[in-house]
Amino acid sequence: MRSLSEILYTNNVLFSYYGFIDGKVLTQVLNITKSKLESNKENVVVIKRVYNAINECVENIIKHNFFPEDALLHYKSLLLVSMSEKCYLIDTINVVNAKQKEAIIEKLNFLNTKSKDELLDIKSKIISNNQYSEVSTAGLGLVDLVLKTNDFNFHFKEYNDNFLFSINFKINTSN
Repeated sequence: MRSLSEILYTNNVLFSYYGFIDGKVLTQVLNITKSKLESNKENVVVIKRVYNAINECVENIIKHNFFPEDALLHYKSLLLVSMSEKCYLIDTINVVNAKQKEAIIEKLNFLNTKSKDELLDIKSKIISNNQYSEVSTAGLGLVDLVLKTNDFNFHFKEYNDNFLFSINFKINTSN
């Protein structure tokens, strides 16, 4: 059996974090990842796309993670940023409840059926209708993620009375 360090090394992991995620963690994640991408001499456009995707993924975890207030440490999230020859992969896992699971499935399946032009139109309507709240921006962040990344996959796994929500985004290094 391979060790975790072997798995991380052979999969070109740039950054991984497992634990409770808050705004302070997000700031550190973004700084470290941006620094690593710059040291890899990555294209500025790719750096911005990866940076923005990580920012949105982690903000979604912070805003929508489901956990009882008395059990914060039992509901850790995972963020993994890795690279292959031609792309960067951003993977996250966090806990959601059944209601959130259904809403996520509905939204992602809906977005997955739309063309780029249709997604741009949806984004424009969300912005122009000012459909915002403190907790959610009416899916604006998710629409933006789908627009700015090249592919995404998601799945759920039962976890106690809730679900582990796993989503990954792919960002190509070339257009």
